[in-house]
Amino acid sequence: MVFKVEKSQAVNNLRVSDSVGDVDRELMPLLEKINNLPDFYTTSSCGGRVVLMQDLGSKKLDNFVGKWHRKVSMEDVFPLFKPCDGLLWFRYESPILHVMARSLDKASWFLHLCRESGFKRSGIQSVKDERILIEVLSTERIDVPIMSEGRKLVSEEYINFLIEQANIKYDLGTHKLDRLEKNLG
Repeated sequence: MVFKVEKSQAVNNLRVSDSVGDVDRELMPLLEKINNLPDFYTTSSCGGRVVLMQDLGSKKLDNFVGKWHRKVSMEDVFPLFKPCDGLLWFRYESPILHVMARSLDKASWFLHLCRESGFKRSGIQSVKDERILIEVLSTERIDVPIMSEGRKLVSEEYINFLIEQANIKYDLGTHKLDRLEKNLG
């Protein structure tokens, strides 16, 4: 009974988040497909993102300088490449989904589909009564410091290379999400 109530709340929260633009639109068909399965529901998701992050040595102090849930261009990134305190990181973070399963058997079935779809780093994060938390994650990632204490560490040409690589990884992540949606039937 707990699972059913929490699923209803999670699906309602997703609808509210979607209505205010807090959900990656291209993920909605996959999220709806998962949420329509009787033994599963989603709790959070990201379709992949490119980030410029100011690292000031503490997660509480870190600051997003730029964040895009899509492919990016030099025109997006370069204007934000300005001197700042701490480290400035260029990151690509692969798609991630958090999915609740009703049982270990159901979680195992879902993880098998995830791995067949290319999400090799997927696994069970926690096990509680009627709630098995699955994290769907891939291996694509870029983490590169590009500035330190206002001093550029890399050339404009290298930033362009990072952008190209991030866009390739974004496309790969999108392809894996599409495969997962297809594999779910």
